Amino acid sequence: MKNFAYLLLFLILAAGVYAGGAHLSGGAWPTFGLPLGGAMGELRQMCQSYWEDIQFKDFKHAAQYHDPSVQDSVDIPYLLERIFLQKPEFLDLMEYEVVFVDIDSSGLRGRARTRVRVKDLVKEKIRDQEVMLYFKRKSSSDPWYMDLETSLRAIEGEEGKKH
Repeated sequence: MKNFAYLLLFLILAAGVYAGGAHLSGGAWPTFGLPLGGAMGELRQMCQSYWEDIQFKDFKHAAQYHDPSVQDSVDIPYLLERIFLQKPEFLDLMEYEVVFVDIDSSGLRGRARTRVRVKDLVKEKIRDQEVMLYFKRKSSSDPWYMDLETSLRAIEGEEGKKH
């Protein structure tokens, strides 16, 4: 009976240490569905879900990660073509992983570096590409929204400034 109590105490302690490590890692360690990792864990989960939507060509759902005011106008296939230089229907998104998540000191801007393995079905070549996803929110209690579209706009000089 004493050995069983020690074993139970050890398992509880090990689970607590693992949960603490998962939280401090920003959700990088598997959390088995538990909401650990704080804001970094939330962004990591959003990135995973976003790439899953892209993998299964659910562009309407992938647009929902953007601000609600622009969701209807976000053209995910066009954005993907800009990133991968190939039409989405000719791409097979094979794997994806979130390499790291970073949040600025204000807690209102975040970014996630993701590594995506795609197969170009036309050229029959597999390649790895890193994609940086940017997120914003208005306050720490507001939800995160992706800001992918603005980072892919054509570069234009600001009017009235010398270039």
